[in-house]
Amino acid sequence: MGITSAVIRKPEWAEWRTRDGAGSRFGADRDETYKLTLGEEAWHRLAPEVRERFSFKPDRDETVCYAGTMQTVTLSFMGWLFAQTCRLIGTPLSPYRGENVPMRIVLSRDGTNGVRWRRTYRFEKAGEFTVCSTKCKGRDGEVIEHIGCGFQMRLRLSEESGALVFTSTAYECALFGRTFSIPTLLTPGRTTVRHEQLIGDRFRFSLSVIHPMLGETIFQDGVFYSVSDR
Repeated sequence: MGITSAVIRKPEWAEWRTRDGAGSRFGADRDETYKLTLGEEAWHRLAPEVRERFSFKPDRDETVCYAGTMQTVTLSFMGWLFAQTCRLIGTPLSPYRGENVPMRIVLSRDGTNGVRWRRTYRFEKAGEFTVCSTKCKGRDGEVIEHIGCGFQMRLRLSEESGALVFTSTAYECALFGRTFSIPTLLTPGRTTVRHEQLIGDRFRFSLSVIHPMLGETIFQDGVFYSVSDR
């Protein structure tokens, strides 16, 4: 059964959702960024539900929402240090560790026609913490993830056993109309995000960051589902 992500007109949730919701789309626009970047053949190897989620973007003043549990959020010491340092440029990384962390994901359209991803963790001791980034189409057709204050990642898309995989190929800083590359050793490492369809309405999201000298600095893995406003 294909998935139709729920669209919620409220800008924020009044409560955490703990059950599956069927939901429906309102004015979400067709978005072929991921299909064109990945290529026709690889795109059609993706699970149908994955293609559905990445074929649309929220309409103006609407949001697409998911909820679930991040079963593990781990940081090495250097991963924790990178996450703390990134607070200076925004909140692209969670600075806390945890297990079975409730989480909500809210997608919305930003002013540049990209899609803003807001991920709110609810840690048992630290409380709620929200990380934000915006994915958009680059000038050369690639996907770029903006993480704050002019910093961004270039992403390569690939298909692996029906899953959609994002892999960072470069970290950059855009200032005064110019884009500067950041040496890999000064970054948390190569970021790999995997979006894998599970049974029914559920999908797995995993994130791994591996530094060329420090090894894996960050790892997260969780299961999520679309939620409705009823």
